[in-house]
Amino acid sequence: MTAIADLRRAVGRGATSRAFGGATLALALNGIIPSQALAQVGGSLAVESDYLLRGSSLTDGDPAAIAQLTYDHSSGMYLNFAGAVRFGPHDPRFMGVIGNVGYARQLNASLTLDAGVIRSQIRSANDYGRPYHYTEFYGGASIGRVTGRVYYSPDYRSHGVSTLYGELEAGFEPVRDWRVNAHIGVKAYLDAASYETKGSKRPDWRVGISKRFGRVEAHAALSGGGPGKTYYGYYLRHNPAITGGASISF
Repeated sequence: MTAIADLRRAVGRGATSRAFGGATLALALNGIIPSQALAQVGGSLAVESDYLLRGSSLTDGDPAAIAQLTYDHSSGMYLNFAGAVRFGPHDPRFMGVIGNVGYARQLNASLTLDAGVIRSQIRSANDYGRPYHYTEFYGGASIGRVTGRVYYSPDYRSHGVSTLYGELEAGFEPVRDWRVNAHIGVKAYLDAASYETKGSKRPDWRVGISKRFGRVEAHAALSGGGPGKTYYGYYLRHNPAITGGASISF
């Protein structure tokens, strides 16, 4: 499933780029930095045609429903919690939760810094796969409409497998209630894993567009990850992929 970036992409288009976002379970980053005005509690419900995280599907290409709860404090601290359900060919499957706590500080009208930690407890999309339980620490900055972050995980999807992930996100509104966004990221393995070699790198990218109708937003994206094809479940996927969905905020 925010980060944040893709953790947040799926439903995170509010003040905090809420976790489960991205495309961001995706911490996705369309307006990641929390507001430092008044303390706020919010939430959202979303449906996605496929739940992608950094170019890979967490739901074997099946649609998902995502619920999210957020809290932004006037001090700059923010909290995000999200959970997702996959709707596959058989029964619905609860995919797990992602929690995010962070702190953001606005230095001037253009520059905001933030840092935090994300914990992901994600089940496999099928009964034969392996669950993903891992922690990521991140830090970054927003300058105008561009946000950059670096994530470090000491146990990415496997005990003792450390990774670094860097990303850039940008978004703008060409006309009222329409938003265009783009993301590019690269994950580097600092330690060897069963599915990657030490020092290997995997890029991912996404371009998307969204339209807001009051509290409801419809969105679509074109995304991919790494060269060639990717596996998930028992299926072989060709990059790139087109996804879509809708969310409602409250």
